Amino acid sequence: MKDKVLIIGGGVAGLSAAVHASEKGLLPIIVEKNRYLGGRVRSLETSDVGKTIDNGQHVLSAAYEETRQFLQKIGSLKKIFFQKNFHALYAKPGQQFLFFRAASLPAPFHFFLPLFTQRSFTKIQLKDFWNFWKKSVSVSNCKLKKMTIAHWLDVCQQNQDIREFLWRPLSLSILNTPLESGSAYLLLKALHHSFLRSYRKSGLGIPHTWLSEIFADPAEKFITQAGGEIFYLHSVQEIQKISYRKWRVLTTKKTFEVPWVISAIPPHALSTIISNSALPELSLFQRNLNSFEYHPIITINIFCQKPLKFDFPILLISSPIHWIFPHPQSATSYAVVISAAEQWVDSDREELIEMVVKEFKKYLGIDLKKDNQLLAYKIVKEKRATIAQTPHSLAWRPTTRTELRHFYLAGDWTATGLPATIEGAVLSGKKAIEAIVQDQR
Repeated sequence: MKDKVLIIGGGVAGLSAAVHASEKGLLPIIVEKNRYLGGRVRSLETSDVGKTIDNGQHVLSAAYEETRQFLQKIGSLKKIFFQKNFHALYAKPGQQFLFFRAASLPAPFHFFLPLFTQRSFTKIQLKDFWNFWKKSVSVSNCKLKKMTIAHWLDVCQQNQDIREFLWRPLSLSILNTPLESGSAYLLLKALHHSFLRSYRKSGLGIPHTWLSEIFADPAEKFITQAGGEIFYLHSVQEIQKISYRKWRVLTTKKTFEVPWVISAIPPHALSTIISNSALPELSLFQRNLNSFEYHPIITINIFCQKPLKFDFPILLISSPIHWIFPHPQSATSYAVVISAAEQWVDSDREELIEMVVKEFKKYLGIDLKKDNQLLAYKIVKEKRATIAQTPHSLAWRPTTRTELRHFYLAGDWTATGLPATIEGAVLSGKKAIEAIVQDQR
């Protein structure tokens, strides 16, 4: 008889854990508080504008090997378009554009050479790259873990031009954290993992279709066909250790008794469950959970009558808007992304759309309301999109094993060695199942 493993949360980490559990001869049971799977990586139908949109724009990297393997298993990998090498349209105020494409050269020249040859646009000097390369390889991981990106850039003698053109967009895109507070260690890990290995691994992975069709729907089919179970609208209230090899998990609708439990929910949600549970072993751990801070992401979905005649994706330099992506399966609708969006998270709809109209005019030279005939817009605010990925939070990120036997953790916020990304979430679910398989022996 297969051992049951109960997974709290049906986000990407929980889905990854369930898929890997099925492969390892375990019987996964997902309990999800919502009526949908996918967590922050999902699609939704909008009643006011009558359109399908994603909860937020999620872009992968061609170097996300765990994610690619996961999508291959559930049969949806072909629904992602992977660039052969990184390319994007950079925009500055006054309609200044640079179409950047990574060269077919060994790392790091595939990035550095194209940037250096565009000095009239980037104002980047050869010494900037030399200082970065010389200084960064000499800083130990121990020191990096204590440094912000801004501090690390000071050490590497990076001037303001290269910070605004290169490092600030990378910090916001990868960590969803400003470079003044972001972790230098995590940014460098991500760069080496995704962008500085090979030009063939440098490209972005852009969805061909909506996120639920890529992650939640095929994962649900895989899990249930393998014998797993999914319980929607089951909010976990309390967990109890009732014997050496048995946990009791109480939800709003049902009680489960299982030998193995994985928590695949964010820190604040797990802290609430621990508060309701008599688990003194996790008191110190809970204090760390409550120490995490979060950064929001805002996505403004715009629906136009006419298409924007630009190459995509577009990266705006020194703008409140960071990226513009086309919606899948549409030539006239777009996702406008603001990362680390504290400045705008309390703004109302009118303020946000007026800011978008102003920035489009300033950077792209178009009037959204007149030239492209803006028909509708839908704003999605993910207030806890990611943890704040700082040197302090790096020290709080826990491993998959806890102080309690047979109780494990998954989630992009755990200590995967990667930033809080989809790749980190997928890897965390896999690591939790690997830990269970080891502890079964």
